[in-house]
Amino acid sequence: MIIILFFFVLNCAGQDKIFLKDGLVKNGVILSMNSDYVFFKLTDTSSYTYKIPRNVILMMEKYDGKVFVYGDNSIKKDSLNNLPPAKRNSIGIQPFSFLTGRLTGVYERLNKKGTVGFCPVISLTFDPVGIIYKANTDTSRGKVTHNRGVNFIGGADVNFYVGRSDRVTFFVGPRVRYGVDLFLRSIEAYTVQTQFGWRIGSIENRFIQHVSFGLGFVRILSSQAGKRINPKQSYGWMSINYRIGINW
Repeated sequence: MIIILFFFVLNCAGQDKIFLKDGLVKNGVILSMNSDYVFFKLTDTSSYTYKIPRNVILMMEKYDGKVFVYGDNSIKKDSLNNLPPAKRNSIGIQPFSFLTGRLTGVYERLNKKGTVGFCPVISLTFDPVGIIYKANTDTSRGKVTHNRGVNFIGGADVNFYVGRSDRVTFFVGPRVRYGVDLFLRSIEAYTVQTQFGWRIGSIENRFIQHVSFGLGFVRILSSQAGKRINPKQSYGWMSINYRIGINW
């Protein structure tokens, strides 16, 4: 039985509070301030420092009880929601793709607002028959032997994230792959799908997870399966994906 271990990182709430003019309250650590900006971190261990314009701040309350009240300056739309996320890079693996003859690595780079992720993907493909699964020795149906060697499948995803939840965030976007799948008897093909999924965990956390499914088509370019698979044809195709990674 396969057990999926989920990683949870607990973030401690800061003692300083910043009250914004748009009604939001941010907890964290106030580092310093000058005539134009307040420099602020979400936690003591956070690697990113936010620079918040003072004219969007209504009041600040320090952990020791000191209160700073600002005048009624013009309100700008700038706030923490429009500042870049602390961690915009992620690198991960898809561990369960190993069962289908793939060793898959994924890199993701978020845009400045953290709403779009660009993901180049590379898979080393191999034939798991004879390695993970027992080869068929029934000669009446034809012997299925191990397909030696390795090959590659490459591609890219573009993930459009909806919302900025600290727990689960929905995303949707295109998913494209091209290469040779040795598990499917050395089929050369490309696939185009629309991917729907959920990011589990905040981009502020150390560990991140993605669960998704894709719907689209596969275009067969060449095949060693003879008449069983007609090359130069397109077929409906779907995928189910799980990724676990590290943010920085």
